[in-house]
Amino acid sequence: MHHALTKEVKNFMDSIGDGILITDAKGVIFDANNAICEILGYKQKKEIIGKNTISLLCPISEEGVPITQKNAALTKSINRGEKINNATRQFSTKDGTRIWASITTTPLKNDGKKVEGAILAIRDITKEKQQEEYRTDFAHVASHSLRTPLGNMLWAHEYILSGKAGNLNDVQKDYLGESYRTLKSMNTMINDLLSVSRLPDKTIKPHFQKICLEKTIQQSIDSCGAFARARNVIIKNISKKTDCHYVKADPHYLPTIINNILENAIRYSFEKTEIILKTEQKNGKIIWHCTNTGIGIPKDQQKFIFAKFYRSPNAIKKQGDGTGLGMYITKEMVSVNKGEIGFESVPDKQTTFHIKLNQY
Repeated sequence: MHHALTKEVKNFMDSIGDGILITDAKGVIFDANNAICEILGYKQKKEIIGKNTISLLCPISEEGVPITQKNAALTKSINRGEKINNATRQFSTKDGTRIWASITTTPLKNDGKKVEGAILAIRDITKEKQQEEYRTDFAHVASHSLRTPLGNMLWAHEYILSGKAGNLNDVQKDYLGESYRTLKSMNTMINDLLSVSRLPDKTIKPHFQKICLEKTIQQSIDSCGAFARARNVIIKNISKKTDCHYVKADPHYLPTIINNILENAIRYSFEKTEIILKTEQKNGKIIWHCTNTGIGIPKDQQKFIFAKFYRSPNAIKKQGDGTGLGMYITKEMVSVNKGEIGFESVPDKQTTFHIKLNQY
């Protein structure tokens, strides 16, 4: 079967604008066209050939569910010998960027009608998806209308819980604390929706400014203080108070980046633990680290963590409500600021997120 592709067929494949992957019955790629390399960010076909399709693409369904070898459209097409049209997926490119794609899988059969592999046609529909979202997304208006009253309610709860308005008994503290946590979850959801609605088009350039990263970090610490106390978590910034690492960033996005990482660290920490913050300078970059001790991210789920709408099973168990947008938004905003984001995580132990930004 591997020798069945003639030069003419390969030339035809390379003339097609959609990406093409040809696999064996196990889903291992043995040929591809130039378009798929361009779509996924690879320079040469040899970087793709020989890899398992699922491992290469790290697919997620339109609903945010990870696609495995077992439930993949490609596997179904091979097992059933049927063509599957226009399934929508999120795929990971070489640099980790997520794209939207429409796929069609067609089984390849030999003369005896036995399925020996499949052809996977991939069309990049990222721009169409973005336009669709921009047309239908009402989050921008709704969230703006909700933020101010919700912010006032949060402030009032924080003030009363602080004891400045008078002492509370244990029952009052419990009820008010539960109400505060619910409002905080609502606030996070609204902020996520608002952030998604204002994420820029790729053609829009950020407004870079000289920003003291430590000031932004301290503002986030102050903002998250009540949330941390409600979760019985301590935030510890081990950088010197006199430090001021200047970064080249957009002031519209940087606070959201720091807030999202810090709030996630608080949300998924174990009680009576510390969140450690550290900033360092290295090779012309400013790197901010945020380490917490908590539920962590399972190794087999880590490749999906920046996908839109995705939430790992242990995160859902820890905190049932959530949009699955926080990490997606954070990565997009870091990219807008020409930075990098990464993490290391050991489940039920430590997780460290790193944000790397350009030094001003």
